[in-house]
Amino acid sequence: MPMRAAIIGTGGIAHTHARTLGLLGHEIALVVGRRAESARAFGEQYGCKAYAGCLTEELLAGVDAVHICTPPGNHFPWAARAIRAGKAVFCEKPLTFSVEEAEELCRMAEEAGTAAAVDFNNRFYPACGRIRRQLADSGPVELIHGHYRQEFEMMPAPWSWRYTAPMRAVTEIGSHFVDLMRFLSGLEAEAVSAVFRTVSPERRLREGRMYPGGEGEAVTVSNEDAAAVTIKLRGGAVASVFLSEISPGRGNDLAIELMTREETLGWHSEDPYCVLSGRKGQGISRLCDPFGGGFSTTFLDTMAAFYAWAEGGARDSRLATFRDGLAAVRLCSAMACSAEKGGAFIPVP
Repeated sequence: MPMRAAIIGTGGIAHTHARTLGLLGHEIALVVGRRAESARAFGEQYGCKAYAGCLTEELLAGVDAVHICTPPGNHFPWAARAIRAGKAVFCEKPLTFSVEEAEELCRMAEEAGTAAAVDFNNRFYPACGRIRRQLADSGPVELIHGHYRQEFEMMPAPWSWRYTAPMRAVTEIGSHFVDLMRFLSGLEAEAVSAVFRTVSPERRLREGRMYPGGEGEAVTVSNEDAAAVTIKLRGGAVASVFLSEISPGRGNDLAIELMTREETLGWHSEDPYCVLSGRKGQGISRLCDPFGGGFSTTFLDTMAAFYAWAEGGARDSRLATFRDGLAAVRLCSAMACSAEKGGAFIPVP
């Protein structure tokens, strides 16, 4: 049955949410933007009512679900307001920057019994599901390694809220790796060591873009462009990951390999419908699904699973809950703490 949704935020990801809602047959009842102009333009594009900076009880009463597409530092008040009103909540990652805020949202959502999900869409690739099932049958995971590399923050780059956030690479892209690692292996982090790198902390701002030098307003970037991370996992396994938002030529390069005592299983976002597998003396082979799981998209499948849950059905085991979002926040926060302490191992709650 079609449901009515509110979208909070008008940036690029909010448009992805809006288009996906249309494909699923749900109604966009309203949008809330930071500025009246952006909200109005969004509302005109998708045929919904537009508001600036507010979501009253009266407006909430007219919707079934709330999509939170604001910067992560603003997730908590919007999500808390929606949960108090008994609405289903679909939140962009990371759930929050703050462990305390993420814990409170988990508590609220679980006590309210409302559907509350985080958009970790990589779980819905059929190849990732295959790896998860194979690992469940092939014994405990002993080693995990991988990377997530992008080039989007290479200068010159547009100035935005991202450069004043408490974390950047570990939350924007690292949270995806952390969640996929947990989802595939079933293992939780025990302690983490991280080293951060920020290239050209002192930058110049000209016409809304950052440059490493020259004329313009001086700005300081203190959060990380890249991170090298080692994770001790409960049960003795160990993981390592390299994260970078300044890797030339890398558009969206996420890769993970998980090793048991018998085999290696791996997945790569640039070849998303293939599973890499290997055994001693046999090399690495590729098992591909030529039809990509029926030509669906992971974003569409993630949101469809959320609405099935919100409508009163059982939760798809692939759908990341606020509890999963909290686990990612805890680990990313521990990475930042470790980097501040020179890479010392920091316990993960």
